[in-house]
Amino acid sequence: MSRTVQISPPSDQTTQSAAAEPPGHDFVALIDLIGSDHFVDNLADALDTGFGFETFHIFLYHAHQAPVHLANRPLLCSYPRGLENYLNYTYVINPVFRGFLGESTSGVYLISDFVPDDFKRIIDSAEVDIFVEATEPIGYRTPGWPKNMEECIVLIRLPDGTALDFSFLTQRGGSHSTACQKHLKQMFPVLDRVVQKQFDLNPASFEGQIKRPGQEDRFQEFGRDVLTEREMQVVQLILVGHRSTSIALLLDVSVSTVKTHRRNIYSKLQISSQAELFSLFLLHLK
Repeated sequence: MSRTVQISPPSDQTTQSAAAEPPGHDFVALIDLIGSDHFVDNLADALDTGFGFETFHIFLYHAHQAPVHLANRPLLCSYPRGLENYLNYTYVINPVFRGFLGESTSGVYLISDFVPDDFKRIIDSAEVDIFVEATEPIGYRTPGWPKNMEECIVLIRLPDGTALDFSFLTQRGGSHSTACQKHLKQMFPVLDRVVQKQFDLNPASFEGQIKRPGQEDRFQEFGRDVLTEREMQVVQLILVGHRSTSIALLLDVSVSTVKTHRRNIYSKLQISSQAELFSLFLLHLK
């Protein structure tokens, strides 16, 4: 998501001590939460054990609504602008959210696992309210979102078609992401079952209070006034990270046909590059 503040990484000693703690401790704490009146907040407290991450968020994803931010730890978010920008508009092209709308199953991921093709090339010079940074796993960063962070993701699909996204932010370039992902994979089977059981008992415990209008319809409608249906398909695939070769495979057409579509799209939208397309789309959302 990659979503500006610098955050100091945890010490190696902290990571080692967290990794040494027996995973059974986490399991018991999670199981004890089932049926609690404030399940999500209590769950956030139970997860806040410092296994290699700096901070984490719990988001609830709906297909036709902006994400709902359910919890974060630490309680005081040090990058509120980045969080607001993500919830208001950049989520719509976020790889994890697109994975939720697609066929991504419940499990533990790095955010880079959701990125199709070479997404960084697509937005390598966009200038509209994002920071294009080659060091970011998805090639850009939402303004105000922490810099040089990796995200370990736990995605849990719920029976009503929604999903929970647990996003754990760790410093890039060290062992913290690996330790965090390993810990989450050990924890995932119990975490998933606890969440599913709680949903059976009290589905309302996952609903947040702040609901924002969704941007998905605007994503689907972008360019409709001037583009054909096929050209709109091509644009949408570009915006979520596909290159001409994968677009050709997905649409069962030749690469040369895709390139022709792209030239026509640029002409109709009066732009000349992928970066301008990306910028125009963000303006459309805002």
